[in-house]
Amino acid sequence: MSAEEEKESPEKEFASNTTLHGLSRIVIAPSIYFRVLWVLAILCSYAGFAYMFSSMIIDYFDYSTITDTALEFTAASPFPAVTICNMNKFDSDKLTLAERSYLSPYIYGTQLDTATLLSMGIQSDASVNFTLTNFTHSYTSFGNCYTFNSNKSNTLWQVMEGYGNGVMIFVDLRVSEYTENYFRGGNSEVGLKVLVHDQDEPPIIDTQGIALAPGNHAFISVKRTVYQNHAPPWGVCQDLQLKYYDTYTLPACYLECRSNYIAANCSCRPFFLPGTVPFCTPAEMAGCVRHVVSRVVGGELECDCPVPCSMTKYSTSVSYAGWPNIDTGNQIVQDYGLTKDYMKENGVMFSVFYEELSYRKITQMKAMDEGQLASNIGGMMGLFIGASLLTLLEVWEYLWQRLKGFLGKFRGPKIVQA
Repeated sequence: MSAEEEKESPEKEFASNTTLHGLSRIVIAPSIYFRVLWVLAILCSYAGFAYMFSSMIIDYFDYSTITDTALEFTAASPFPAVTICNMNKFDSDKLTLAERSYLSPYIYGTQLDTATLLSMGIQSDASVNFTLTNFTHSYTSFGNCYTFNSNKSNTLWQVMEGYGNGVMIFVDLRVSEYTENYFRGGNSEVGLKVLVHDQDEPPIIDTQGIALAPGNHAFISVKRTVYQNHAPPWGVCQDLQLKYYDTYTLPACYLECRSNYIAANCSCRPFFLPGTVPFCTPAEMAGCVRHVVSRVVGGELECDCPVPCSMTKYSTSVSYAGWPNIDTGNQIVQDYGLTKDYMKENGVMFSVFYEELSYRKITQMKAMDEGQLASNIGGMMGLFIGASLLTLLEVWEYLWQRLKGFLGKFRGPKIVQA
């Protein structure tokens, strides 16, 4: 090849004019020694860039996440919902004989007719109706429960932190009316189950909540945590469309899951679970339903309930004080006719309040997003090979010219007619 042809070659022209670092040095190297040195340096730089580029691509497609935790301070905080359940499903003095007979498989462990109940000395035939303000009634596995501040569109707010600025509630357990029996599948405890939860979440009292005993004042301090989770492929959160609940939450999903398993295995549903199949009889509740629920709770029957992409959770800590003191006890005896011994066995006092008005916000974020990937690649290109996006255009222009030259060699000769 002549010197004129070498000078005009696309390779030499590209190497002499490209902004890629080092290639021009090969062309103008004063000796073979420096030319080899520049070639080795360029090869090492390109190898380093290839290694870093592949590592960044692998890290990006690992879809790793990082967690950002922030403490937010507010002048006021939305008060949570508070669900209260007595550890007794049925009050003995509110059941008619017919109702007792119907519920006997659940209460006594066997079916009893009214004649048998009368022979046992049971003659209750009472009916009680009552209403509570600021409370919403619901059915759970503990029977009748009541939720304070359940309306999210009109929620109450706490504007001062600490005890005395939340809600204080007194409950008369009426222990003498308990019908629960541990040996027949009921509860053996006396007291309340209290659950602090978000208004969007239906209460699951059998597996969640705080147990409170009579004769005490429980101080339940609350802390709020807001979670923002990432959707796949970086995270695992999903907001599924539930059949019986407007908002997707884990408790709602678990309740629907239990209802579906019970409907499939027992052809009915408990009174406290959503669904459209007929309600279960007490005999079915005591037998088939109890068995299916134990399999679900034990994990034998799995529920496909992914983590929501956005949720609010409340953590609680409880401290106790004796209640009532002597003067308060005397006042209760005078005003309500309840003896001190009765209050000790039946009275539960508890307060729910924010310990602080601040809350934690936990956000799941991409460890490397598209912008960071592009910036990292650009930085590595500049560090190792001195390239930019415009340099890539130079490389494309060179490759295009070489491709056209290569294809031109296979074209047939032009025929010129005289």
